[in-house]
Amino acid sequence: MMRNIFLNLAATVAVFVPAAAFAGCVGASPIPSFTVGVKDPPVNYDFGRDSASLGRIASENGMPSLGRTRVPYGITIGRYDLEVSVETEAIRSGNGYCAQLRAAHVEIGLKQLDVVVDRRFAAGTCERQAILDHEGQHVEVFREALRYYMPAIQRSLANSKLPEAIYLQDRKASRDAYLQPVTEALQPVFEAINGRARDGNTRLDAPENYAEVFKRCTTW
Repeated sequence: MMRNIFLNLAATVAVFVPAAAFAGCVGASPIPSFTVGVKDPPVNYDFGRDSASLGRIASENGMPSLGRTRVPYGITIGRYDLEVSVETEAIRSGNGYCAQLRAAHVEIGLKQLDVVVDRRFAAGTCERQAILDHEGQHVEVFREALRYYMPAIQRSLANSKLPEAIYLQDRKASRDAYLQPVTEALQPVFEAINGRARDGNTRLDAPENYAEVFKRCTTW
């Protein structure tokens, strides 16, 4: 069985400019709100690929082989996706703007979760079920890694060292002023998610686990 891990980063920003202005970037700032949403799509199953197609997928993604002929019988591909959105308040102050962070929202999870099984193994056969059970363990590894680090995501946001207010000449610059530090605060935990999934999948692909898969059926 094979697996692959990807991490994508995307970001959007909304800027609000109230009509009232104040003299400068001083004084107490409201505590920004942080929210996290989880992406957990259903597994997309593909039973229409032949051995050559699975071999190409494995080769392109540097995956180990489940098949004894060095061609995989099944592949699981997971793609983690991270999207950060920030809301800032930019108030006119002199010749520039005083920007403050109002809120940040994080969407994290599996953008892609595919299981591909060699089409030579028909529905209802022992071989297909054995492969699906093995790939299902890899699916759970991807999901478990995300669940495991959800508290760390919340802590990273709560403990992030963000400026209370920033004086800017360009109102649009508030985007990078807050989006970058929020994203940087999350980067270590997303790398940890990736690493936990990679390690878990590697353990599942150990020779002894493959041997157990093959023992379930008499013909391969």
